[in-house]
Amino acid sequence: MKKVKIALWVVIFGFVGLLIFQNRGFFMADSRLMLDLGFFYYETPFLANAIFFVAFFLVGVLISYFFGLFRQFRDAKTIKMLKAKEASLVETVSSLEKRISNSEATAAAAPVDVPPIVEEKPLETADEVK
Repeated sequence: MKKVKIALWVVIFGFVGLLIFQNRGFFMADSRLMLDLGFFYYETPFLANAIFFVAFFLVGVLISYFFGLFRQFRDAKTIKMLKAKEASLVETVSSLEKRISNSEATAAAAPVDVPPIVEEKPLETADEVK
């Protein structure tokens, strides 16, 4: 399976490289970006389109990394809370097992007095007594 993954990535990078090579005129053309907010205006110097593609790709990677990082912190907090709850439950179970074993030991040590079996007599009603 590992070799299949490597082969798949080689094919993907090969197609991306072929796409860039066949369209190198577009990627090497100079262009600029303008940002006009009304109160603020900025214009980049002339740069190749490939630089813009790489820059926006890296910005996207950073944004996804930070979102994943926040999710990882939240998951770590949840895991820590669940491990603490599990430890308390394990402690409770072990204390209950000790209590059960202690009660069984004391029950086995002291014989239990069983009351004698008494035969039940039918009850007499007032009609039968007359």
